[in-house]
Amino acid sequence: MLFAIVRFSVRYYGIVVAISVLLLIYGVYRLSNAGLDIFPEFSPKQVIIQTESPGYSAEQVEILVTQPIESAISGLIGLKYLRSESIQGLSIVTATFDEDSDIYLNRQMVSERLSSVGESLPEGIGTPVPVPLASSSATILTIGVQSDSIDMMELRSIVDWTIVPQILSVSGVADVNVFGGEIKQLQIQIKPEKLKRYAISIDDVIHAASQATAIKGAGFIENDNQRFTIKTSGDAARPEDVAKVVLKRANGINLQLSDVADVVMAPEPRIGAAAIMGKPGIVMMVIGQYGANTLNVSTAVETVLADLKKVLDTQNITFYPTLFRPASYIERSLKNITEHLYVGGAFVLLVLFVFLFNIRTAFISAMAIPLSLISAAIVLLETGVNLNIMVIGGLAIALGEVVDDAIIDTENIFRRLRQNRLKVNPAPISKVVFDASMEVRGSVVYASFIVALVFVPLLTLGGVAGRLFSPLGISYILAILTSLLVALTLTPALCYLLLGNSKLPERDPPLIRFIYPFYARFLTFTTRLPVLTIGMTLLFCVAGLAIIPSLGTRFLPELREGHYIVHTTAMPGTSLEQSIKAGNQLTTAFLEIPGVRSVSQWAGRAERSADTYGSHYSEFEVDLEPLSGSEQQR
Repeated sequence: MLFAIVRFSVRYYGIVVAISVLLLIYGVYRLSNAGLDIFPEFSPKQVIIQTESPGYSAEQVEILVTQPIESAISGLIGLKYLRSESIQGLSIVTATFDEDSDIYLNRQMVSERLSSVGESLPEGIGTPVPVPLASSSATILTIGVQSDSIDMMELRSIVDWTIVPQILSVSGVADVNVFGGEIKQLQIQIKPEKLKRYAISIDDVIHAASQATAIKGAGFIENDNQRFTIKTSGDAARPEDVAKVVLKRANGINLQLSDVADVVMAPEPRIGAAAIMGKPGIVMMVIGQYGANTLNVSTAVETVLADLKKVLDTQNITFYPTLFRPASYIERSLKNITEHLYVGGAFVLLVLFVFLFNIRTAFISAMAIPLSLISAAIVLLETGVNLNIMVIGGLAIALGEVVDDAIIDTENIFRRLRQNRLKVNPAPISKVVFDASMEVRGSVVYASFIVALVFVPLLTLGGVAGRLFSPLGISYILAILTSLLVALTLTPALCYLLLGNSKLPERDPPLIRFIYPFYARFLTFTTRLPVLTIGMTLLFCVAGLAIIPSLGTRFLPELREGHYIVHTTAMPGTSLEQSIKAGNQLTTAFLEIPGVRSVSQWAGRAERSADTYGSHYSEFEVDLEPLSGSEQQR
């Protein structure tokens, strides 16, 4: 097979070169439109079920809500274990499934079981719902709004009814967790003394209010040839309308709801609060869908927000678009890695030219770098693998390896062509190129597979480590294998095209002539004293192994994202107001640090949020100005 591939590449060199050029063009196009992420999907196959239980204590939530849900979903196919948490007003049940299971099938099975649980839960308990399936990176973007002229209840209404729906319409967005503000609610604030005076029970008030505010179907009227749908109107929707609802009639007088209660629009009890730059505001965390690409989704969300900002400006609402933007780190990482690849490629080209002393041979060898890396990236993209830091890291590690096969092939062809020129009856150029390529083909193939096998153990890792590091190993192995394919096809074709009829020097390159005597003497010395050579080699191996225990270990390298997340916890039971008040003092201290661009805080929790904490817990998003890694650590 190798024989046929090399012979085809030499005979039809024009086709091989054209295909390679088209592959490069297509690869550049795909990469320019490909999204990037920080990490691959590494979260376990789990379904998180949250049930809002307003007014219930942690003990009541555990007994009345959590335990029935656990009983309902236990026994599902592929379920490994259940983990639950019951806090005041909220039940959280986490169902973890086998690694090889289908996460969407798991969610379907859980939803089917939950459909029968809701009917058995106490009145007033929310419907148990699986939390939207989010990516491992979770937060795509954290934004915020603030206003000095609009109250927090009106601002929250704008967020819930204008901003959030627009963001949720973007493909790749799983959910938006909203912290802060005040949710507008129609409240009937009962006066106990009035109830006692008029002998009215709370149940009477609830019944009258529900009858007045409920929207019910009225059915239809049908005659011999036509059906008329009846639609009711005049349902009480405003506080003043609800206040006029009649509770009962006594002594010819109508007793209205306003006689025993105040009916107003007021904020519902809060479960979370937020502050931006030390002032009350609303913080929104945009959560990405499972498998979504951070960079693409961020760009799409920002396009929508750019249009919304114009509307917000007209209402004197201050908009903070980048309280936390992981895409910024991805863009900086991509820029840095690209620069490093350029520098590395330039060094490879320089070394090739210095050793071979021929610009054509250096060019032929160097072409293996972009074509191998781009081909590996195309394979990953076409198989549905998103580019991320691990994938790019694997390609970067392979930078120095992908050129090896091409160098060996090019150098041998170059040497054989020079020798052929000195013969009295030179052989055909195509035969020389083919024979020279096949001469080293066996060693090149063996070496490539051996190098690729070094990273195979990464593919056998399980759990989170396997999901994180497998893409690095896959990208590295793909780059090595594509470099072998390049050496089998493009390298012989370019050698025939560029070196076949070109003027070749009769002597070895100057640097080779210079180092050859030193290398010959060193090689003679090592072969005369094999025991010493082997002994020194083993000594260096033992010394290297001895250093390993003293090396520090870390699961992941420290990432200088230009952003810090600060967690604070007060005594359990601390109010939201006190948490925000203490947070404002921290915010002031953070903003005094040079390089800090913005600080936002959220306390408590949001509905359907992955962070299920009480009012005593706060989290700060501290965003920095563009700084280097060392400057961020000062």
